[in-house]
Amino acid sequence: PTFRGGGLPEFRTWVQQNVKYPQIALENGIQGNVVIQFVVGPDGKMGNFKVLQSPDKTLSDAAVQVLQKSPKWKPGKQRNKPVRVTYTLPVSFKIQQ
Repeated sequence: PTFRGGGLPEFRTWVQQNVKYPQIALENGIQGNVVIQFVVGPDGKMGNFKVLQSPDKTLSDAAVQVLQKSPKWKPGKQRNKPVRVTYTLPVSFKIQQ
């Protein structure tokens, strides 16, 4: 699959630009990486979000929320047929000093 003419690096940049740091996590000094698995379907839509690792539920909720708003991907193909492709993506939450 391709995301806006690129791949996972372009998508990772898009996610980091669009994710909102939860206020409650900021106030409590919670930071870290949320690792999410998702599927890009044959129609280019993302789904089947699964949080594999997270320091806190507020961070994982914020990460899933931004992934759900993702523009459609150009689906991956196998033998010229669109197929489902599973990805794993870390979303980084760091408090800026």
